[in-house]
Amino acid sequence: MTSQPNTVTSTAAQAGTVDRTGSGFEVERFDRPSDIEREWRRLESEGVTTVFQRYDWVDSYVTHVLPHLKARPAIVLGRLHGQPAFILPLAISKVGPARMATWIGGDHSGYNFGLWSMEAVAAMALLGRAEIERMLGRALGDADCAVLARTPKSHDGVAQPLAGLPSRPSSTEGYSFDLAGGFDAVLKKTDGSRRRKSIRKQERKMGEFGVLRYATLRDPARAGAALDFFFEHKGQRLAEQGKADSFAEPGVQDFFHELLDRSMAMEEPILEMMELSVDGTMRAVKGSGIHRGRVNAYFSTYASDELVSYGPGRALLFRHVEECCERGLSAFDLGVGYEEYKTHWCDIIHELDDIYAAFTPLGSATIAAIRSAEAVKHLMRRNKVLWQYLKRARAFLSRRSSP
Repeated sequence: MTSQPNTVTSTAAQAGTVDRTGSGFEVERFDRPSDIEREWRRLESEGVTTVFQRYDWVDSYVTHVLPHLKARPAIVLGRLHGQPAFILPLAISKVGPARMATWIGGDHSGYNFGLWSMEAVAAMALLGRAEIERMLGRALGDADCAVLARTPKSHDGVAQPLAGLPSRPSSTEGYSFDLAGGFDAVLKKTDGSRRRKSIRKQERKMGEFGVLRYATLRDPARAGAALDFFFEHKGQRLAEQGKADSFAEPGVQDFFHELLDRSMAMEEPILEMMELSVDGTMRAVKGSGIHRGRVNAYFSTYASDELVSYGPGRALLFRHVEECCERGLSAFDLGVGYEEYKTHWCDIIHELDDIYAAFTPLGSATIAAIRSAEAVKHLMRRNKVLWQYLKRARAFLSRRSSP
C-alpha cells in the first residue's frame, strides 16, 4: 500500500492524511485492521507493543464485540519516510453529545500502549502537545476528543510516545515479576520456600480425591472446554458477589473463543488455557497470552466443590509460573488491579496514565467533566470506609436488580 501526503489512497481510509508540516508523519485512519494487516504485523514483530495490541487480538475484538458497543473502529496508522511507524487501535463512540475515541478492547485490554517503531518514538519526542493533538485530530476527523485509559508510562524500557498530551494517573496499576534465573530464583525473591511447602501440602490433600494433573492445553476441544468452564464458574462467583459479569456481555465469549482458535498455530499464543484437574475433572483454569516472552495473565477461576478449601487456584498459579520458567519465558504479568495475592509474587509495579486529547470545544468540555468525575472518585477511594460502603451498596443494588 502506498500513500501520498494530503491524499486518501485507499477507499478504506478516512479523513485523509496529515502532511509532514510540523510533525513529519503521514497519518491515515482505517475502518478495519485487515486494511493494514501487513503494516500491523511488521510493527508487531519489529516495534514496541503489548499482547493486547497484536493484530489477531484487535481484529477478533473488532469482529465480535465492537458491533455491540455502538462504536466504529478508527485505526490510526502513521508513517515516516513511507514506512509504517505507529498504529493506534482506536474506536469512536458517542458519550453524551460528544464523539470520543478510546482504545479498542475495553476492560479486557489490560495495557494500552499502541504499536511503535523506534523511529516513531524518537520523532514523537520532538513534538509538543499542540502538534500531537493537531495530528491526531486531523486523522480522526469527526472525533471531538480522545480518552486513552490505562496507558503504561513505559513498556519494554520505552517511554510512552503520547506522554506529551495531558494525563492523570489511572485508578489502577499493573503488577509483574521477572522470570530470569529460573523458578528457584523467583521463589527466592518472594519467600517462596514456605509457599512451595504449602502448595505441596495442598496437592497431597487434593491427590487424595484422585490423580492430580496440570496441563497447558494444546487440544482445541479441551482448551475450549476449559474456556467455557471459566465463563460458567466466573459468572457464578460474580453473581454471588453482586458484580456485573463483563464476560457475559454480547460477543465477548465468541471473541475469546476466536482468540483460542487463532492461537493454536502460534508460537506465542494470544490465548492459551491451563488447567488443574483431579480425578479427570477440571477444578481450576487460567487463561493468558504471550508476546516477546512476556506472559500476561488474563483471567482465572476455580470450581466451588469439595476441593475448594485446598486452594486449587493458588496451586495452578504456582505451577503455571514454574512451567513458564521451564519454557524460558522472560516475565510474568498478573495484570492490572490490586489483589493481595499479587503482592506475594510481584516486585514490579507498572504505572498507568489516562491520556486526554481535545479536538473541539465540545471535546474540551467533555474531558473537563471526565477529569472532575475521576478526581472525585479518587478522593472516595482514598477514604477506605466510604469506598467499602459504596462497594457494598453497589453490590446490594445489583442483587436487587437481578431477575
